[in-house]
Amino acid sequence: MQMQTKNELTPVQAETLAFIAEYRKKNGYSATVAEMAKAADVNGNAISGRITTMIKKGAITKTPGIARSIRPVLR
Repeated sequence: MQMQTKNELTPVQAETLAFIAEYRKKNGYSATVAEMAKAADVNGNAISGRITTMIKKGAITKTPGIARSIRPVLR
């Protein structure tokens, strides 16, 4: 089994990142947590946890208090 580095995304996080990027590309704005949860067939708390972790890993950014502000970070 391969070890992940601290900032490496898990497969589920990578899938979430791909959804965020594709949604922004298609719609011109970010999906809400509810929209992401519905697409992934999980609850909003699961998505919120993923978002928090992905921000810590530097994969996405989010502006506190601003709706639809989740953005992928270009690497």
